[in-house]
Amino acid sequence: MWNLLLVFTIIVLRRGDNIVNTKQLRLLFYDFEIFQYDWMVVIIDYNTRRKKVIVNNRDELIKFYELAKDNYIWIGYNSRNYDSVILKGIILGMNPKELNDKLIIDGLKPFQISKEFNKIQLYSYDTMVNRGESLKQLEGMMGHMIKESDVDFNINRKLTRDEINETIYYCTHDVEETIEVFENTKSDFDAVFGLINLFNLPLTYITKTKAQLTATILGAKKMSTPSSPEDYQFVDCLKLDRYNWIKDWYDKNRSDKIINEKGKEVTKGLTTDIFGLKHQLGIGGLHSAIPKYYTDNSDGSIIVHQDIASYYPNMMVNHGLLSRAVEEPDRFKKMLEQRLQYKAEGNPLNKCLKISINACYGVTNDQFNPMYDPQRSREITINCQLLLVDLIEKIETQLGSELCTYIQGNTDGLIFKLKNKEAYDKLIEISSEWEDRTGFKFEYDEISKIAQKDVNNYVFEFTNGKLECKGSYLQFNKPLKNDMSILNDALREYLIHGTPVEDTINNCNDLIKFQHINKIGGSYYKVMWGDKELKEKVIRTFACKKDLPGLFKVKKVINKDGEEVDSIQKVANNSEHIFIDNGDITDKKCPEYLDKQWYIDEANKRVKAFGVNIND
Repeated sequence: MWNLLLVFTIIVLRRGDNIVNTKQLRLLFYDFEIFQYDWMVVIIDYNTRRKKVIVNNRDELIKFYELAKDNYIWIGYNSRNYDSVILKGIILGMNPKELNDKLIIDGLKPFQISKEFNKIQLYSYDTMVNRGESLKQLEGMMGHMIKESDVDFNINRKLTRDEINETIYYCTHDVEETIEVFENTKSDFDAVFGLINLFNLPLTYITKTKAQLTATILGAKKMSTPSSPEDYQFVDCLKLDRYNWIKDWYDKNRSDKIINEKGKEVTKGLTTDIFGLKHQLGIGGLHSAIPKYYTDNSDGSIIVHQDIASYYPNMMVNHGLLSRAVEEPDRFKKMLEQRLQYKAEGNPLNKCLKISINACYGVTNDQFNPMYDPQRSREITINCQLLLVDLIEKIETQLGSELCTYIQGNTDGLIFKLKNKEAYDKLIEISSEWEDRTGFKFEYDEISKIAQKDVNNYVFEFTNGKLECKGSYLQFNKPLKNDMSILNDALREYLIHGTPVEDTINNCNDLIKFQHINKIGGSYYKVMWGDKELKEKVIRTFACKKDLPGLFKVKKVINKDGEEVDSIQKVANNSEHIFIDNGDITDKKCPEYLDKQWYIDEANKRVKAFGVNIND
């Protein structure tokens, strides 16, 4: 066993003037590989980077587990639904291949397989932040090697020594990549661990999701018979005149339901004009925006973004709309107040509490969470939308379109362009009256320029030079969000500074900026690059000047004659001619055969989608 004297301090918490060191623990990163007649696990100590490999040896795994179980947190990628279950299963004497197939092929959850798993103590944390993203995708985003092992997981015999060594090599690579993913998302871990320490919860809670932790912290007890979501009520402070018919629409359409694209039953939405903008209302957030719009403050106008601080949480406190499964709602109020105090102090516990507080709305719609309360969920979203309509109505009535242009409305914030300082002062006055009536507070920021395609795709620059972006076309490049980032750079530079997209693209020589990470879905049984079949399902591609083939995916379909045939589809967002590099490209420069003109053309398509000509 490794030197247990080496420790890793997870986080330091501050309570008032007292520094509290959390329990000193160590982190193990691990990954299992399961075959028909073989299994193996690679384990790496985060602090020492020492590696442990166990192959087909249950006794050795049990010995390692017993020495580590009280001192280590086991961390994997998608480990909550796979690796931690395999680990416990092997310890319990289960067949790892049979367990693997129940999880992967049959799609069973651990609790559906065996309750015996609960008897194995395991401090386990899953570093998968976004469901649907594979580890291999994130490896690709970071520019790292994404080649796959040649060893077939369906091989129907014992592995050879060479096959075992190759599998260990690739498994080790994945564990090392999991560490990098963890380091890029460590704020989530710190938040979960901070909540456990702040509320003196047992370390076993490290396995829980943030939503589950929130329910525990608030002492929620699942309601035996939650009210129907159709029983929602309107808050008393709501005052609508011109748009009171929207409230009436909600009142009359309580049971008018449809099935959305995800198979969920939802209230039919309403699309209507409010203060000159088309709005979408329903059971989510308010959405509106001038399409394909650009403006700045060079004409002496004032562009203001007013954002309601903690809109949903304050709706729960101010108007008693916290889940009724929480028997002591004052706990939540105190949590909200404590978070504001920490924020003012610059205390990192602010972030811990923010995550828990923000989870209190989402859990009202989760039937598996103790805080499930669908009526409250509807009341929060519908009343938040109507109160924003209330404010927009007052601004439209008292300012009008000559003094005020309504640019955007988005769940908890509004953007207006005011003709002059007097109009801005009037906006503040109207908003203050609304604040006094409703109990909410606005935070104001001035904008120097804004470009928006729609409510989900926009960029604006604050007067202090800071940018705010929304949408995949404009997102800032991050290690785990790094897909054709050169296009994002080119579009932002054009929309904010007027820089021609070809200048940004031609002046960049970092190959990673041009990569496109393709993830092929499970319904496609093979991937073709010309006549070559690729074994990888995550592939890094680049537009190419050479006469190379494109990338295609193939799946089985039934034709009109009832015959099973291949359906071949070009993989989207790729040039007709591509080259592939699944190796490490973090320091590679662009080869002369990279087709930068293809990226220039794609960037110009995005500019056109925004409908903006900055140089006009």
